[in-house]
Amino acid sequence: MVALKDNRLDEGLARIFGIATDQAGVQLEAIRSKAAANLAAYGKLIAEMFDKQSVPVPPPVHLQWWPEGSRIQVVGSHPDRERIEVLLNGDGEIVEEFKELELLHEIVRNTELAGEGTTQGQHFNIGITSTGPLAFYTE
Repeated sequence: MVALKDNRLDEGLARIFGIATDQAGVQLEAIRSKAAANLAAYGKLIAEMFDKQSVPVPPPVHLQWWPEGSRIQVVGSHPDRERIEVLLNGDGEIVEEFKELELLHEIVRNTELAGEGTTQGQHFNIGITSTGPLAFYTE
């Protein structure tokens, strides 16, 4: 588990980001900011796609990584669930960005929970709403 020290992440995470261990360290706030900016850009990309394809929002669209394959699934009973899954999974950029968002949010979440809990059994989700995207976890 990654340990938080003075708002810096440990050497293991510095290696993942390709930063020398003798440098000041990776700032958690920088990763948090990148995750927020990427989520906003992702939401904009999906909103544009939905607008072009006349996909209604509301109701909100609840997205999650399908545990049995390399694709995004729509959770719940959105009336266009199947069409949304085809649209999203047919765009490699959207699929790749979902996984990058998941990684960034997992780093932040695991760091914040360091020594206090675990994310085992929890799933990363993205909600697409009429007011913008949000990232959250479910059991």
